[in-house]
Amino acid sequence: MDMSFLGGDPLGDEPFDSHGSVSPDGIAATGRHDAGAVFEHPDASSGPEDHLWMHSDGRIWDLGPADVDTDDDGVPDSLTRTGDGGLAVYTDSDRDGQVDKITEVDGEGAFSSRVLDPGSGTWVATDTGRLG
Repeated sequence: MDMSFLGGDPLGDEPFDSHGSVSPDGIAATGRHDAGAVFEHPDASSGPEDHLWMHSDGRIWDLGPADVDTDDDGVPDSLTRTGDGGLAVYTDSDRDGQVDKITEVDGEGAFSSRVLDPGSGTWVATDTGRLG
């Protein structure tokens, strides 16, 4: 998938494993980023308080404003990004602005989801499967 919408790759030069899945724990990015750097979405027209963000290896990534309401409560909580290999949905399920769930769907219909463990700050796999 093309991660250029982030202004670079928050997870390293090659965030995808052999199955095309993102490794959101940032292990591949160790030593490649400047701690404390903030990267803003270039097309963002709303204020930063409306944006979703995530962090990896000491960097904070501004993904831009949420534009999808995945839990049908009337408040946008997610954004979707597409690329050659499929799509990724970044979700803030607790309304604090930080992405705490990532769901990926590849071009073949395989999906995987991960949630951010608030205690450890690591991403934990929750679901995998195939659509259709």
